[in-house]
Amino acid sequence: MKKLYFLVAALLVINVGSFAQSGEALDNENGTSLMPIVKGIEELVKTIETSDVEIVHVQFDLLFKDSSREIFRNLSKDYRYGFMVYGDYRIGSVKIELYKEAGDGWSYVKAGEPSEGGSMTLIADITETARYKVVLTPMDMVEGYTAGHYGLIVMHN
Repeated sequence: MKKLYFLVAALLVINVGSFAQSGEALDNENGTSLMPIVKGIEELVKTIETSDVEIVHVQFDLLFKDSSREIFRNLSKDYRYGFMVYGDYRIGSVKIELYKEAGDGWSYVKAGEPSEGGSMTLIADITETARYKVVLTPMDMVEGYTAGHYGLIVMHN
C-alpha cells in the first residue's frame, strides 16, 4: 500500500503535467494536436511499470471551460487506486473528484490534492466493489482559451 504513495511522489518529481504545460510549441496550427499532452508520458509509464503498481486506465480527451467531464468505471474492493490528471498548456489546473454509485444517485468519496504544474492526484482505498464516477473540472483556463486536452492515468497496487 505504501508503494502507491511512493509512486505518486515519484510522479510528482517527473511531473508529466509540467511537460504538457510547456508543450505549446508541439501543437499544430489548428491547436488540435495531442503532442503537448502526451509529451513525457513514456517516462511516466516506465516509472510506474518498474513498481508493483499497475496502470489500469489511460485517457486523453478535451476539457471545456465551465463544464466537467465524467468518467465511469467499476473499481474493485481491497485495492488502493491512484488517479493523476493534468492539462495541456491551455488548462491552468484540473480538479478531480471521486463518487460511488448509491441507489439513484452518487455519493461523494474524495477529492484530489493539487500538485505542481497544475496536475492533481487522488489516492483512494476502495472497500466496496461498485461503479464509480470520476469528475474532472477545469479550475482555471489560460487566458484566451476555452478548451484544452487533459490526461488521466488510473493505477492500483
